[in-house]
Formats: sequence, structure tokens, C-alpha cells
Amino acid sequence: MPESFYIWEDGERNGPYSAKQIERMLEDQVISFSHECEDALTGRMVMLDELFEPVPEDGEDPEAQDTQHGQPAMADDPGPQPDSLLLRCHPTALRYRKSLILAMLGIAFGLCLGPTDIWYFIGGFAVSSLTIIGLLIARGTRVYTVTPRRVEFIWGLIAKSSNEVRIEDIRIINVRKRGLAGLIGIGTIEFSSAGDSIDVMFTDIWKAQRVKALVRELQDKMD
Repeated sequence: MPESFYIWEDGERNGPYSAKQIERMLEDQVISFSHECEDALTGRMVMLDELFEPVPEDGEDPEAQDTQHGQPAMADDPGPQPDSLLLRCHPTALRYRKSLILAMLGIAFGLCLGPTDIWYFIGGFAVSSLTIIGLLIARGTRVYTVTPRRVEFIWGLIAKSSNEVRIEDIRIINVRKRGLAGLIGIGTIEFSSAGDSIDVMFTDIWKAQRVKALVRELQDKMD
């Protein structure tokens, strides 16, 4: 196995990485066995599944793996790049406090006055249901993603817009937490490639510090 090699993705060469770094990236599903790599010393191109094949059990013939299907078993095929998306999330529902309060008031109204008139019950729960549906739609129009190459904020219901910044271009990552929400891990992350401007912002997400750590880890692997 070569001591170091480059990883090719989307027509671009990344690295070089050591064998231990490649194994860690495969374990973390930052890359997959279907990625092509280049020997940094000789320039020879090879697929990762040829370098990191599974070790056969004692006494097992490597050429006779997966005899039930009549062909050797693949090293590990996670499919058509589902692992390229490391994180996909939305703002927490707690961001929409007014909607949550209105939904709870509607339920309380229906439960309190429902015994006197069934229409109070129906009306209260109808208001709550419509409010929750509106909350879910509003929350679904804001999507935050992290891939091995970039962080991106996508918004919109039908016509979608987006802001993104490449992982290697990020210079500053700020995490802001406030009040009780901050105590339970909800925060806003600001990604900047320059000093003052904010390129991408993940607003009111769970485990904000873990997302920051994920992006920092991706940057460390590029060094």
C-alpha cells in the first residue's frame, strides 16, 4: 500500500493523505470505497476498495467469498454516494415559539370548552392542527447541510435559494447560544471566510457545538 495518496472527487484532487487518515475517513463515512485515489509517489490510479479490502476469516479462500451469489464479495459498497451528505438538519421547532403557544392554547380551549359544545372542541383542535402544519412547512423551507467539501444553507418552498462556503475557505466559526435554549444545546453557527462578513449561518439548531466540531475535523483532515 502506498504511504500517501490523493483522493479524487468531482474532478478535483484532494490530499495527500496517509493510510491512517484514509482509514479514519472511511470509518467516518467522509469518503466511500468507490472513490478513486492516486499514489502520491508513482501517480498510479487505483480504487479505494482495492487498497482496503476486508480481511477474510481464517481458512476462507479470498477468491471464494460470497459463494451464495457465485461471485466475490465487494469490500464495502455504501451505494451511490449517500455518505457524501454528513449532516442535513432544520431549525428546531422551538424557534417558532408563537406557533407552539398558539397550538397549545387551541388544544386547551378545545379540552376546556369541548364538554359544553362539540364545536368548541373541533374548533380548538382545528386551530392547533393548522398551526402545527404551518410550523412544519416553515421549518421545512430552511435546510442546513454539511458535506466533505462545503456547508450550505438552502431556503424556499418551491423556488429554492442557497448560500454556501467551501470547507477549506472557512476561517471563523462562531457559535452563539442564548437563554434556556442555549443550556440544552440549541445555538446558531456562523461560518465566515473573511473577518466581518458571515457567509453561511445555521440558525437555532440542536447540538451546535457538535456541528462546529464536525466542520473543524473536516478542515483538519484537509491539512
